Amino acid sequence: MPQFTYEAREQSGKVERGTREAESAEAVARELRAQGYFIVSIERSARPSPQQLEQLKRQVLAPVFYPVSSKHRAMFFSSLRALMSSGMSVSEGMGSLAKRTQNHILKAAAAEMVQEAIRGRPMSGVMAKYPAAFPAVALAVMEAGEESGLIEQTAQRLAKYFDRAFEVEQMYRWHTFYPKVLLIALALIPNIKLLIFGSLAAYLRSVLTFSLPLLIGIAALWYGGRLVLRVPQIRGVLDSIKLMLPWFGSLSRRISTARWARALAMLLSAGVPVHRAMVAAASATGNAAMEEALVREAEGVLRGQTVAEALAASKHIPEMALDMLATAERAGSIEDALEKVADYYESETDVGGKQTAVAMGVLFYLLVALAIAITVISFWQGYFGQYDELLGGGGP
Repeated sequence: MPQFTYEAREQSGKVERGTREAESAEAVARELRAQGYFIVSIERSARPSPQQLEQLKRQVLAPVFYPVSSKHRAMFFSSLRALMSSGMSVSEGMGSLAKRTQNHILKAAAAEMVQEAIRGRPMSGVMAKYPAAFPAVALAVMEAGEESGLIEQTAQRLAKYFDRAFEVEQMYRWHTFYPKVLLIALALIPNIKLLIFGSLAAYLRSVLTFSLPLLIGIAALWYGGRLVLRVPQIRGVLDSIKLMLPWFGSLSRRISTARWARALAMLLSAGVPVHRAMVAAASATGNAAMEEALVREAEGVLRGQTVAEALAASKHIPEMALDMLATAERAGSIEDALEKVADYYESETDVGGKQTAVAMGVLFYLLVALAIAITVISFWQGYFGQYDELLGGGGP
């Protein structure tokens, strides 16, 4: 909320100055008059308050530069389930997690949850303040758990969900490890000739003046791109283009479908209403274009459509998945069908990821070989050029 500086006078004539956060200057004036003050002036502060800076850090910077990993989320909720199963209350369990959790964002969130639990307020209110730690899927599941009073079971569901998400993420990282190594080598190899034919000092000097700035530039582009993608319009356009690319678009759609199906299965099994679950699961796709379409067509279930019919209108969920869901809805086992859809497309993604990694590895390998060839050729050209100069200089 915006911050306002005010000057007010008490009935005794004493002047008080300070700052308050409120929706508007009129809201500040009402608060001050209710406390018996006479208003002298109220102005909106141009300088951001510490609370506003903290909110900016939580909402914008943290999700980009240091998001909480699925592994830490899984450990957090698994520990919460274990603590509550031992008889601890929510406030006691969160107090223990605030001391034991290593991740600083989860530690801050747990500490704040302790205070909110003591006041009788739900954990989901605090979770909403930390998007880097708790995505919309986790928030929706926790809200449903708080409404039903089944916090321990909810923590178990979230621990299982994030544990599976971590396994899938590790699979992607392993597939892309070799291309990443070759990409780094591509930045370092052009300087190798200085190490072989020159000196270590010359090589390090070249690395610092060429390779290191290149690697820093790559890192800046990576984090800058993630920051730009926080703008919904830009992200929507880029994700739409991604889905239209040959091969990579199909792979991206399969990855997003697996994430969506896994999230929707968890949400429905936790008792989240269907429409609300479909909206929350859409955010788990990781693709803004798919998310927008799925959220828009989720309104269909409020008009009496089945889940499969509403999803078919989005044009983003594969037909095989829709057929499985339609059959499962008639049988009343939609959660099981969604789990099977997630398993199938995760296995498809595994195969596609391996093929992509092999192709990218070959491409980067050829680039590295080309860089080595250029380095060797340039060296021998220089060597023979100097030799020809010496021969030419030795003539009559």
